[in-house]
Amino acid sequence: MADIDLSRSNDYRNVTDYYKNMSDEAIRADLDTHRSDVISIMQNLTHDFNKATAVRNSNAFAGRKLIFMNPVNESFPDRKEGSKKWDRRGSVGTYNFEHIEHHRVTDYQAVFDQLHAEGYTIYAVDNIASYHPQSLFEVTFPAKSAFVFGEEQIGLADDLIQAADAMIYIPQAGSVRSLNVSVAHGIIMAFYASQHPVAK
Repeated sequence: MADIDLSRSNDYRNVTDYYKNMSDEAIRADLDTHRSDVISIMQNLTHDFNKATAVRNSNAFAGRKLIFMNPVNESFPDRKEGSKKWDRRGSVGTYNFEHIEHHRVTDYQAVFDQLHAEGYTIYAVDNIASYHPQSLFEVTFPAKSAFVFGEEQIGLADDLIQAADAMIYIPQAGSVRSLNVSVAHGIIMAFYASQHPVAK
């Protein structure tokens, strides 16, 4: 669908004043001039709210790319499960401005190999003691960092954890063991941004 001409009407999209009345393509092109190098990888997210919030987080902190690693659809094995339509309303339009890829979770090694070839360090985000995770607050991240997240109840697959370079966790002081994946993603993105601020 072609962009609506917003030059003669109020622009009610949730964008900053700078981007008001610019087309989606123009906004995305401008964002591409000052994105950070950070990449987010989301494994097997099942809730549309978490997907939409991850997209919104990536936009808020000018992430380079967001990768959804999805299960194989048993009925249609050639189709990546996450490539089907989902409720994007929670992303408040940021879906139009971000670079989003869908891969089968079974293809994780090819994705990781490509990231390593580009110089990325891959961090699994979880709090499994047997993997000796490092506190988020004690790590200085390289600019080329990729963070892998799993849904809260299930967590990350062991194969993905073992293929990552390290595991980090978010220190917590309360009684709950873990955070919602989209909340954890926002915290990691903000902490990374504090170390690698984006110049606008």
